[in-house]
Amino acid sequence: LLCIVAVLAVAGSAFAQTDLSVFPKGTTKMVYKMRTEDMTQPMPLEFTVTVHGDGTYTVRLVTEGTGTEDELGSFGFIGGMTSVSSSGHDVSYTSLEALMDQRNRLQEGQEYLLPGGGSCTSLTGVTIAGLWCLQGTLVDPDDTDVRTTVAFALSKPVYISPLIRVEELRDGQWVEVFSLELVEYTVTGS
Repeated sequence: LLCIVAVLAVAGSAFAQTDLSVFPKGTTKMVYKMRTEDMTQPMPLEFTVTVHGDGTYTVRLVTEGTGTEDELGSFGFIGGMTSVSSSGHDVSYTSLEALMDQRNRLQEGQEYLLPGGGSCTSLTGVTIAGLWCLQGTLVDPDDTDVRTTVAFALSKPVYISPLIRVEELRDGQWVEVFSLELVEYTVTGS
């Protein structure tokens, strides 16, 4: 069985698309669906950021899972994800940090080189959960059997990228082995 192991950092800074200071006053709620090929049903992940206006924030992370012991073996999130490992392939998002920091300068149709020799290609504009995003494919020349699609939110702040999809090439077919997708985004009390 393929097991996706999410390696988590308590601070979550490497995977965060936005600093807390850019969230609007009030509560921003981001709901994601996480899937692995071994899960019988997606796992919800709810992340809320409350800006109190006095320089303090409340960050809340709620997730739940239903499945077998094997399916839930890597269950859990603490802070932000910094990599996904599957079938011996490691997909690191730290190489995308420069793109995340400069996401407002990215342009559709362009290709961007990443530290370590990879690139981000096929950038297109998409709407995910009501947010305007640029979505591209991470290409690692050292691991051509893995394809990672990542979306960068442009219109509103998110703490976790709106889409991360990892696919592996098996017998000439791309198979999705992991996905994390934003399905709901609301701001209240601003």
